[in-house]
Amino acid sequence: MEFSRLIQTLIAAMALEQRSGLTVASLRTILKVTGGVTSRVFIMVKSLAIEAIETGDERITDEAVQSWQPIWAKHAWSIPRQPMAEFG
Repeated sequence: MEFSRLIQTLIAAMALEQRSGLTVASLRTILKVTGGVTSRVFIMVKSLAIEAIETGDERITDEAVQSWQPIWAKHAWSIPRQPMAEFG
């Protein structure tokens, strides 16, 4: 319940023209994708709001939540691992 209120408050702060009205499934997706980390929740909601404005939807949809890709996942494995230097 508290998580739902947090998301509703964040979406309201984005000043979108349309009401978003996300389903429980979308709230669970946000929680799963972000791991419940507050800064990641903020990033996700802000990113979804920007996308909603850019597409002209002016609301965050369940479809947008389901298809959103986190920045931290896109770049997590893109840095090649270097072998450790040997000391000796």
